[in-house]
Amino acid sequence: MLKRLIIQNLAIAENISVNFHEGLNVITGETGAGKSLLVDALCLLRGQRADTALIRTGHESAQVTGIFIPSKKNKDIFSLLEDLGIPLFDDAPEEIVIKRFIQRNGRHRATVNENLVSTKILQLISSDLIDISSQFENQRLLDSDSHSLFLDEFCNTITLHKKYLENFNQSNDFLKQIKNTILEINLLKREKNLYEFELSQIREANVSASEFQKLEEIISIGNKANYTKNICREIDEIMQSGETNCLSQLKYCKRNVEKLLKNTAQSQIKINTDQIDGIIALIEDFIHKNEITSSYFEIDETVLSQAENRIEVYNKILQKFGPNIQDIEKYALKCEDYLDKTNILEENFKLLISKCENSLKETLKLAHKLSTERQSKLSFISTSVEQELTELGIPKAKFICHLKENNSDSSKVFSELNLNIKVDLLNSFSKLTKSGAEKAQFLLSTNLGIEAQPIEKVASGGELSRIMLAIKNVLFGDDSMSVFIFDEIDTGISGNIASKVGKKLAEFCKNKKGQISRQALCITHLPQVACYSQNHFIVTKVLQDNKTVTKIIHASEEEKLTEIAILLSGETLSQESLAQARYLVNQAHAL
Repeated sequence: MLKRLIIQNLAIAENISVNFHEGLNVITGETGAGKSLLVDALCLLRGQRADTALIRTGHESAQVTGIFIPSKKNKDIFSLLEDLGIPLFDDAPEEIVIKRFIQRNGRHRATVNENLVSTKILQLISSDLIDISSQFENQRLLDSDSHSLFLDEFCNTITLHKKYLENFNQSNDFLKQIKNTILEINLLKREKNLYEFELSQIREANVSASEFQKLEEIISIGNKANYTKNICREIDEIMQSGETNCLSQLKYCKRNVEKLLKNTAQSQIKINTDQIDGIIALIEDFIHKNEITSSYFEIDETVLSQAENRIEVYNKILQKFGPNIQDIEKYALKCEDYLDKTNILEENFKLLISKCENSLKETLKLAHKLSTERQSKLSFISTSVEQELTELGIPKAKFICHLKENNSDSSKVFSELNLNIKVDLLNSFSKLTKSGAEKAQFLLSTNLGIEAQPIEKVASGGELSRIMLAIKNVLFGDDSMSVFIFDEIDTGISGNIASKVGKKLAEFCKNKKGQISRQALCITHLPQVACYSQNHFIVTKVLQDNKTVTKIIHASEEEKLTEIAILLSGETLSQESLAQARYLVNQAHAL
């Protein structure tokens, strides 16, 4: 239960400390006195978004503190604190203290047992401690999406649904991963064939820096040798082997000189063959030395040809992947890395498919279990809520809670994606939504002979409050929540119906044995509701030091009677209204 609520500098609540008690705690007061601030404060403790406009004028911050004593049956809250690493107080291990600080600079914070927590953690913890029903909350009944949540609360399948939802979201994540992986693989495949071909070219070429250097040396030597031999060959042609060469010309010249010597007197010939013979001898010696020189540069043409053919392979590879041998090696590594990545991706894809199918199967299994659990309680819920509505002044009500199969069917979308998942598995999963294989829907008829229709089409504002109270009375077991807040649940009702709502609120706080087992805080304007309080609190606003502040007192029995009399007659208190108030209170106690 909520043991104490402390509010500091929240709107007109300057410094309020209220001790609440078990059972029905009724809160009354004039409009604008600050009753709604209690709800605002509890909403902050529930982790609702902090609005700096709530901070009291002249102050930079506001603080709300709630001291809770969870019921003995609510052991999960202490297990949750242990899991979150939040210790209990040594001197008061049964208490949980939640504080919320809001500041104008926007640096809001929250603590649980003096340990700083995030808003998400605060919401997780406080959801097990506070349940707020307000006019806004009642509107949830008009949202059919919330009906499944109500049903799971009654069937005690909240945990099962959370587990289902985790698997459902996980399955969808797997499907998205598969879709993205397929796109990635298809994109990689376009490049894969090219990289495989280029890598095969590099591997087939089998290039190496050492071989390339050796080939260059062989070709360099061969080219130099051929160049030298060609020069020697040209010299030889000039000297002796050409059609017109020095040696043959000299020999021809010698023959002509000999002819001159035969036909002419010696005294007239100044030349002789000895000179020509000397020149011929010199040329023949030169030719011999040229042949020796040429022989020094003999090479194995087969080796040179093989080297030239091999270097051509290198040139083609270098032209494509070069310009250096190291560049070819780097590109080969790039190809290998790319192909390894593709192969790993394909292997991981197979593993992803397997994980996804297992997740889909588990999700379907949980969906079936969830449906079975829900289905087993439908008839009892409908009957129980109808009984509650009868006691709340809607005796002819027909309330039906039924499971409506999902219309969602995205199997075509899944099949078009070609996700490599078994078709029957995908088809079954495609019919699931966040609520499961179906969602709950509440149907209502408040008049005999009128067919039950969706609750949002037939329920009036006053009926919504009673329906919500009936549903909560059925859904929540004894000690299931630390404190229930009913904010103006009496909207749209009066007279006899209001009395029935008050009685039901009082009964709501008791178990089947008639013992108080719950705590409820009810803000009301109706005396027929207020008279059923086990504890009555009166909220007023007063002028203090030229400032308006809210005050709240725990009313005595006489103060309670006076407050109820004022609710009956207005500001003018009369003996008749006091007598009527006493009658209502006595009647409430008797009931």
